[in-house]
Amino acid sequence: MIDELHLACRDCGAMYHVCGSLPRDGGLRCQRCGAVLWRMPASRIAVSRALVAAAAILLSAANIFPVLDITVFGVHRSALIASGALTLFSYGGAIAAVGALVALFAVLAPAFDIIALLMAVFRVGTSARRTCQPSAPARIWRAAVWLRQWSMLDVFLLAAIVAYSRLAQLAEIKIGIGGCLLAVYVILRAIISQLTGRERVWAAIDHPAKYRLPVGASRVPCLARDLVVVASTEGGENHSHDPPCGARVMPRRPGSFATTAAFSLAGLLLYVPANLLPVLSITRFGFSTPYTIIGGVRDLAAAGLWPLAAIVFVASIAVPALKLASLAWFLAAIRLRSARLLRQRMVLYRFLKHIGRWSNIDVFVVAIAAALVQFGFITRVEPGTGIAGFAGVVLLTMIATETFDPHLMRDAAAVHSR
Repeated sequence: MIDELHLACRDCGAMYHVCGSLPRDGGLRCQRCGAVLWRMPASRIAVSRALVAAAAILLSAANIFPVLDITVFGVHRSALIASGALTLFSYGGAIAAVGALVALFAVLAPAFDIIALLMAVFRVGTSARRTCQPSAPARIWRAAVWLRQWSMLDVFLLAAIVAYSRLAQLAEIKIGIGGCLLAVYVILRAIISQLTGRERVWAAIDHPAKYRLPVGASRVPCLARDLVVVASTEGGENHSHDPPCGARVMPRRPGSFATTAAFSLAGLLLYVPANLLPVLSITRFGFSTPYTIIGGVRDLAAAGLWPLAAIVFVASIAVPALKLASLAWFLAAIRLRSARLLRQRMVLYRFLKHIGRWSNIDVFVVAIAAALVQFGFITRVEPGTGIAGFAGVVLLTMIATETFDPHLMRDAAAVHSR
């Protein structure tokens, strides 16, 4: 039983020494910013093992069977999860780069995620390691936790629903076996996240209570495990490696301000052309009609699909704009050493980290449509130059959010209050 821990808040950097029995079916929150510090699900690990094994089978089958089937004048085509990425690859140039992103988000990252989950949950119950060197499962699980946000089959599923609704106006389209399996997998993966929990897996890989912190030692948070570790000094800089997971830990991320500003500016420069240039074009009997992102929203609304139109508008237009504006606000507040609305900024930062990935809906819609609708002179869908710019905006804003160190906002506020 874990009865003593030194916890660190990944958002504001506050450190806590928790003694006594920790909650097994609830969680602990940071008193300063409200972030979750500790959550240990009450379910048994055997349940997680069974669910993860079932999810691995579902994911494998979902990649084998078609997600959508379409028929135009008796000609039939099907699309797998990977079909969109392969189709975009064939165009070369910037469109091929979008195909690489689709392959990463919808094929590679989900596969790595489920493999890491399998390794982690079946590690539970084994004897504890006697060495202080990070194990292979620890390194894999640390990478899997970081890559979890890049595994976007839930976003892909919503994009498939949008593509289904839009293409139903052009031809006869049906949901394939792979689409049904994908929907079940997405639901099951969400359940696994709630029942398994990061803290349970880290405790199974290596019990955190065995790493005692010497009295008076310099301490630094490990953001991979949300724990406090001892910092060492080498070359004049305070840094260390967390023994169980091998993550390099430092008081602050070096170059965070400049890196976030650079990626945010690059995303801002791409935002306008990404929304003005066509992301796809539909050609029917030799007549081509280009569509921008806002044009796709209008089509969904005109077809009476207001909920989907609202989702696409929020995810593809409003969310990137919100991320760019929010990051600019964070950076300005740090530069001005402002303490105003600090807690609200922390909450907004956590929201941006979770919501930003959903902006890839239009990227997946274009990939699915381009893979499905290839009927030569009769009807075909081709990706436009705007989709490369839009994918760039989404990727750059996600990287900017990841490289941003929210502790800098707390530091700036502390300096202001002196």
